[in-house]
Amino acid sequence: MRRFTALLLLLAPLLWITWGWKPLPPDSPRALLRVSDRTAQIGRDDRAKLGPFRPLHLWHITSPSPRFGGYSALLAMPEGDFLALSDRNSWARFAVPMRAGRATAKTGRLIYERRLDGGYSGFDVESAVLDPIDGSLWVGAEGGDRVFRLARRGLGVQAFSIGPMKAWPRNGGAEAMARLRDGCWMILCESCAFDTAGAHLGLLFSGHPGRSPLSPFRIVLPEGFDPVDMTPLPDGRLLILTRRLNLFPLHFESRIVLADPAQIDRRRALRTTELARIDGQNLRENYEGMTLLPGSGRQMVLWLISDANDSAFQRTLVLELAFDPLQFPLIR
Repeated sequence: MRRFTALLLLLAPLLWITWGWKPLPPDSPRALLRVSDRTAQIGRDDRAKLGPFRPLHLWHITSPSPRFGGYSALLAMPEGDFLALSDRNSWARFAVPMRAGRATAKTGRLIYERRLDGGYSGFDVESAVLDPIDGSLWVGAEGGDRVFRLARRGLGVQAFSIGPMKAWPRNGGAEAMARLRDGCWMILCESCAFDTAGAHLGLLFSGHPGRSPLSPFRIVLPEGFDPVDMTPLPDGRLLILTRRLNLFPLHFESRIVLADPAQIDRRRALRTTELARIDGQNLRENYEGMTLLPGSGRQMVLWLISDANDSAFQRTLVLELAFDPLQFPLIR
């Protein structure tokens, strides 16, 4: 009991990071940002751990706006900017390429549900996909069995219940969601690990989640790591962002792995190949959002954004990584 109490005291700040929540302020159309370039702080060892990825920039973003931060999903929009979605049910749109100095971001609230007492409840948004067919925004939330479709230009919201997700842990939900190149969709559960070997639960849909047949499958991720986001490559393979919390010393560690959805087989777990580790003192953070943009020639640029959890001990970082997908290893 004494050991448990000591551990609880040690983790007290973390309990707020994990479970803390505070209501959003009234709607404000813009947030002032200060963007700092921290690329020079990426050390040689940190770069070596990134494998085939080459760091272009590391940005640190701060804002006096209480609406800013907590980002769990990142999307590249057709208009050329980024949409970041927060686990406090808010959003921000900011320009790319990023530059050091002052900037602004459009902000707003996302989706709400009316309660029986007449009030409104938001959702802990964890994943998002922009449907290239009709421009709708699909959102996954923690702690429930539903995904949400937001029609283009805010013309309506639909909720779709997904049967197998009812049995997922409370903090499971659609932590990572992606539309594959063949039109199928995939959802990964954050906390549905089968064993210590790293096998997690996923759902493969023949079309939109909640609207099409699904098939459960297992996927092997680095031991102790949970999936937090994923994005498809032009050749159909997937980049998956994973994360774990290390207690001594207390910090987050991320890894990027490669998966091939064409190899999904219900009889065996889908294997992945580790590509990169993000664990350097100046580079590591609670990265949860990820999106992809074309670069020059064969190069592509992977963008990561971190969730600072309203904590004074964490930062909102945006990491740019260039890579050539033809240089990725084969999945064995």
